[in-house]
Amino acid sequence: MVEQIAEDYPDRFAPMTMHLNGDAWTIPWGQNRSDLFYGIAGLTPTFMVDAQWNCQIADYRYYVEQQLAIPTDVTLELSASQVGGDTWDVTARVCLEGSGSRPVRVFIAPTLDNHPDLQRYSTNLLMQEPFETDITLSSAGCENVTSRIKFDPVSMANSSNIVIIAWAQMPAASAPTTVYQAGIMRWPFPAGSQLTTIDVTPADVTMAVGEQIEFTAVGSDQTGAVVPIENPMWSLGGTGTGGGTFEPGSGSATTTFTATTPGSRQVFCADGGVSGAAVVTITETPQLAAIEIDPASVSVDVNGEVVFSATGKDQYGDDFPLDEPVWSVSGAGDGSFDPASGTSTTFTATYPGSCTISCAQGGVTGTAELEVTGEDPRLATIELSPASAQIRVGGTIDFTATGSDQYGRTWTLADPVWRAEGDGDGDFDPISGSATTFTASAAGNTQIICAEDGIEGAATVEISSHGLPAPRRAGRRVTP
Repeated sequence: MVEQIAEDYPDRFAPMTMHLNGDAWTIPWGQNRSDLFYGIAGLTPTFMVDAQWNCQIADYRYYVEQQLAIPTDVTLELSASQVGGDTWDVTARVCLEGSGSRPVRVFIAPTLDNHPDLQRYSTNLLMQEPFETDITLSSAGCENVTSRIKFDPVSMANSSNIVIIAWAQMPAASAPTTVYQAGIMRWPFPAGSQLTTIDVTPADVTMAVGEQIEFTAVGSDQTGAVVPIENPMWSLGGTGTGGGTFEPGSGSATTTFTATTPGSRQVFCADGGVSGAAVVTITETPQLAAIEIDPASVSVDVNGEVVFSATGKDQYGDDFPLDEPVWSVSGAGDGSFDPASGTSTTFTATYPGSCTISCAQGGVTGTAELEVTGEDPRLATIELSPASAQIRVGGTIDFTATGSDQYGRTWTLADPVWRAEGDGDGDFDPISGSATTFTASAAGNTQIICAEDGIEGAATVEISSHGLPAPRRAGRRVTP
């Protein structure tokens, strides 16, 4: 009955038999299982499947098929690699496809079909005490469990009948218990763990010429298990124009790539005929391409303040650090900056009109528009130069007049008129204009006045009479 079920489900059902008489190692393990199953020393179960034991022969198929119909989210794959001679490393890769975590007890058992000396044991006779270990599977994760098996001489002499049975069950202190998944591997064993894929990370990266980045390669075998990359070789491939260097270029699964030429390329890591690739896009070294000023447009009254900030942008539109950009203003309006350089400044408006605020660094300039509002400029003061002087009658002095508006900015005088007031006197040449020559004609303290549109400016002149020769009297000539 059992053999027939195994034939009907060759890849899903693996009966395992035990020889309890004569094999020293099986007696304690089998006794241990017996005690576990029944709690009665010396009584060994005849048949057991998930959650059902000691069932009647007629019910074997029913219980097996009942268990096979239950969905499972645990997978188990077997592989083997020869260590040497009769010794093999057998690996069970156990994975949880569901969420959460789950404790699992894994067994790996070497068995033999058709034992030459024990003909009664024709199916999967346990030849050694199974390997046993507990693991915890994480959500959508896998664990590799490896048992090093040294096959006995009888098994090696009948290697074509060797069968490895592995199963993952719920850990339990008593039985029966639930088996989540099982695996069967018959001789000749499938190829052992072999490098089949290489993943390179980061998988897609953008960097500038001169920058460096670390690439890491991870190898996996045919079961998805991580395996070492024995002789990794790093190189650039693809049809792009990008260039760079690897350090080291081989011998390590981790390398530092330095970009030297712009373009897009593939980064390859290869070992033998297996390779993995990532994509690297190399851009020109970022350079200051623009300066943005905030606010970009604003108005302010005369004597009002505006805080401006500047942000540098490279050729890719990304932020670029500014060192000490210089601020300036141009146009009809005017004002001052504090500080005059840096990424932020306070502008104090001093003169009305439309103006452009500029921030410049390294030949790159950003601008903002500013409207300074206030009353229209008008002539407010006239200053004369010199402001005071001393002169003798008959002497001359050159005077100039400079006009200023109410904001202190120079005002162009149209045609101011000159005059003198006070004790002294003199003449002006010309009598109007922003510059004149005054010739003193009478001694005394005198104010020189220049006036236009009701605005006057004055200078003080002290005129002295000492410069003229004393008058001569006419006298009689006496002749002796």
